Amino acid sequence: MKTFKRGWGSALLLSILVPVMMFAAAWIVKLTGMSSRLSGPLQDTLVLLGAWTYNHYVAKVPVHWGNFKNFGQQFHLAIPAMILVAFLAVAKLVQLFQTPFQPVMAFYLCYVILIGLTEEFVFRGLIIPLLARSLPGKPLATVLLSSVLFGGLHLINTTQISWTYVLPQILFAMALGTFFASLYVSTNNLMLTIALHAITDVSLITQLVSHAADFSNFTMSPAISLAVAGIYLVIFIIAIVVAKRQVKGITIQTELND
Repeated sequence: MKTFKRGWGSALLLSILVPVMMFAAAWIVKLTGMSSRLSGPLQDTLVLLGAWTYNHYVAKVPVHWGNFKNFGQQFHLAIPAMILVAFLAVAKLVQLFQTPFQPVMAFYLCYVILIGLTEEFVFRGLIIPLLARSLPGKPLATVLLSSVLFGGLHLINTTQISWTYVLPQILFAMALGTFFASLYVSTNNLMLTIALHAITDVSLITQLVSHAADFSNFTMSPAISLAVAGIYLVIFIIAIVVAKRQVKGITIQTELND
């Protein structure tokens, strides 16, 4: 029971608290009449602070923010994730640079960085060592379960976006989460995954500038949804193969005094 409470139980509780905090932030925005533009940043800020507090007083797991040793090896390990991120981001970066500059774009750039910081801190920095407490000697299972929880978080998007859009989004999050989780476990460098995560989300800047509170275009037909989901499922399988090689033989640190 103690192992469950300190491992699985604590990870599941944190996974539940994250959407609760996000809904609480949205409720605060609505109650106070704040601009809807602030809803997302407020949600991530509240989650970041809440997760830090949770770790400080409850979870007490080590978080490896930076690792500047053997950076050449870290770069080599990051190549699979970098290929996927580059494939996703290049077209959006071109679109972003072609968009006339607006001051609000700087605000959304900070928001994108905040998203990467928050989600990596929670799902890689905290949940991975929490799950590892219940799965000693099983780094691959730990990585995959953390990615499933990360994908599951995106179910919250069904409150604003159609299921046909969210289904591929969940599979993509699981695939990307697997790449990032195995990279974090093998490098102990959370800043690396934060940077890659932020680059992946750069497409949000142009979307938010053009329709900050309008989600009507976030939809697709069932046929296209299944086709895209199939592609992301293949990427997910590739991510599992890469993760299996990267985390083999690695012991995940789960205690502050390890």
